[in-house]
Amino acid sequence: MKMMVKKLSWLAMAGLVWGMGAGAHAQPVYKWVDAQGKTHYGSQPPPSNADAEPLKLQSNNGSTRSVSSSSSSSGKPGQQYNADGTKKIPKDVQEFGEGVKKALQTVDGKEVPLNCSAAVDNIHYQADQMLEVGQKNVRDGYMKQADFDKTAPKIREARGKYSLSDCQSSSGNKKLFYQCMSNSYNHVMGCDKEHKHD
Repeated sequence: MKMMVKKLSWLAMAGLVWGMGAGAHAQPVYKWVDAQGKTHYGSQPPPSNADAEPLKLQSNNGSTRSVSSSSSSSGKPGQQYNADGTKKIPKDVQEFGEGVKKALQTVDGKEVPLNCSAAVDNIHYQADQMLEVGQKNVRDGYMKQADFDKTAPKIREARGKYSLSDCQSSSGNKKLFYQCMSNSYNHVMGCDKEHKHD
């Protein structure tokens, strides 16, 4: 008897732990303002806009603090909490996080040849970064430990499914996913969205 298992996509898993969207990752994220004054985020700056600036994202492993963690750890009044007891994410940080999430879902238009070693390294590195960001969100009070504990095993399991031998024997959308991940400017969220596979 075949057991039905609900598949959780990279995008869904990343969304669960990427609460603040400010974790380090393999690709740069650029921010620019268009002629209409609208702010955009992307993995590549638009060729017509020389003012696009790469954003400095950090994992905040304890040696540095982000704006949101410094205000909350200093004990300043005004910190708001969700009904579940986690800290509310400030609106500007939420908007930034959404911009980053959108940028990470965008695949670089430049096609690179399949490089299984690079692809697997990129996948493993990015999965590790999702776990690190999730742990930071727990430490900083933006995510409950129980929520992280439900999601982390799924990320680790997904990470473990991608290997050099799996890449070399892949075909169809899975091979296209690996080829997408061969480009260091791409993120698993974008490649998974573009090339759904089992």
